Amino acid sequence: MAGVSWICRRKSSLSPTLRIHEICNHSRVNGPGVRAVVWVQGCSIGCKGCFNPETHPDHQVGTLLDPQKLGRDLGHLKIDGITVSGGEPLDQAEQLVDMVEAFRKIHTGTALLYSGYTVESIVKSDVKRKALLQFDAALVGPYLHQSDEIWHGKKLLLLTGRISPDELKPQRRVELIANTESIHVTGFPTERMKNKIQILL
Repeated sequence: MAGVSWICRRKSSLSPTLRIHEICNHSRVNGPGVRAVVWVQGCSIGCKGCFNPETHPDHQVGTLLDPQKLGRDLGHLKIDGITVSGGEPLDQAEQLVDMVEAFRKIHTGTALLYSGYTVESIVKSDVKRKALLQFDAALVGPYLHQSDEIWHGKKLLLLTGRISPDELKPQRRVELIANTESIHVTGFPTERMKNKIQILL
């Protein structure tokens, strides 16, 4: 995860900060091509069986970043686009708009969103709807752990036509992202794969 340094800034009334769980500069299992992935910290939904339950707490957890600076830093990476997951990104919708707008001023890559909110709840909120419309595609709705559907109950929204449905079909591949403090497993593992990974770790 070399390349970009992330600067932590305290929350202020002038520049709301984005609470981050983790950032990966280079991923091939979180959307089409090579992508930077931003996992936000904090989720008000908490779907059963969520891949990332450690991202749910939102009090005194995670790193606070300036969303505009983060977007600019992501924009300088050699990637095909960005993916934002969590946690629940739309719980920080205003900051999300700032981040993606800053990214798009520099980079022409695509932007993909994962959210546990339903389409109906998103369109009822001006700020969530505005955040959603910053993206090229989104997978929205609660994650259904036992579902056999390809997206586990989520609904695919193609917002610009720049990302196709075939590019978003989950592939049974995983990545291990290691730093000095932790190892993060990302992708779409089967239960058998997750069990094997847990034994190895």
